[in-house]
Amino acid sequence: MKLKLILLIVPILLLAGCWDQKQINQVTFVSALGVDYVNNEYVLYVQVLDFTTIGKSEQGSSGAEGPNIWVGKGKGTTFSLAWNDLYNSIQQGTIFGQISSVVFKESALGKEQIDESLDTFERFIDARLTPWLYTTKEPIDKIFAVQPMLPNSPIMSLLHLPNENYEEHSIISPMKMVEFAGLYNEPSSSIIVPTLGVNEELWKKDAKKMPMMNVNGAFVFQNAKKTQWISKDDLIGLRWTDQNTVMTPLSLNEKNGKLKALLPIEKPNIKIQSKVNKSGVPKFKMSIKAHASVSQLNSKISNRVLQNKAENEIKKEIRKTYLKGLSKDLDVFHLEEELFRNNYKSWKSIKKNNKFPLASNSLGTIKVKITVIDREEKE
Repeated sequence: MKLKLILLIVPILLLAGCWDQKQINQVTFVSALGVDYVNNEYVLYVQVLDFTTIGKSEQGSSGAEGPNIWVGKGKGTTFSLAWNDLYNSIQQGTIFGQISSVVFKESALGKEQIDESLDTFERFIDARLTPWLYTTKEPIDKIFAVQPMLPNSPIMSLLHLPNENYEEHSIISPMKMVEFAGLYNEPSSSIIVPTLGVNEELWKKDAKKMPMMNVNGAFVFQNAKKTQWISKDDLIGLRWTDQNTVMTPLSLNEKNGKLKALLPIEKPNIKIQSKVNKSGVPKFKMSIKAHASVSQLNSKISNRVLQNKAENEIKKEIRKTYLKGLSKDLDVFHLEEELFRNNYKSWKSIKKNNKFPLASNSLGTIKVKITVIDREEKE
């Protein structure tokens, strides 16, 4: 009998246990990281969320209790020292593996700061290069403290889930940190990283103004040039050459500015041809095809006329964005990369002293074909 009892107890004692298991509220989960550079010091911000309330919030809980957001800060003369300084004030065990977005302040966009930040991310065992990447001109703690709409989790925001908004209103494509790291040292790449802003005028809750995040432009990284910012309005033509575009609205206006028609346009298909002429000037041709529907029409107009006006407006937006980038010595349409990938010999022959001779006439013919669908013509 004793032998049977021993044989029964011993296997139980040998079973793996969970004695060191921690509850979710016993661990600090960092959901977002912000990078600033002030007075020759790195200043890192972390956004910490109360994960015990996130599940309820994501299910649309109507409780009065708002999201529980905490913002912390660490400083140091290097990125690693600033990161480690965070541990001096965090009250319990911390996990950085759940970071879903990284935000760089304008002052931290220098080559030295970017290089050191990427190097630390690649070396730190708990960090990953999978978060969304943003830039900002706003104070980072202000960005991190923005409350979500309705009783939702702070995860349900542009900061953490930009794709949901982008799929319905594609202007500037979201970017993953791993994509940025892969392109950063490429000799022909121009990288467009969206900028987060805070608008305090558009939304209210119970007559109280509520700040909301928006994408108001982008910083452009190109070779060793100084990073420069371009507004969302000036980047409006970018959507027609971005294969990530899902749905984007095109407004057609009368000469007096009154809206004539509003066309949601889906998934434009872009093809670019490149060559270098005998004078050593790169030349590019664009061909764009897309389908459009009509969500608003304020005058009688045939499909043919509507399509023609849409095509001309798209060409106008592309030229506007191209010339705006060129005025800042930037290649916002990644034309240099197109030549680099498809005609390396020609690219190498004109790339001198780390400069690519892009000119106002380098962008030649732009062909646009818009097909309006699901609409009865109004004659």
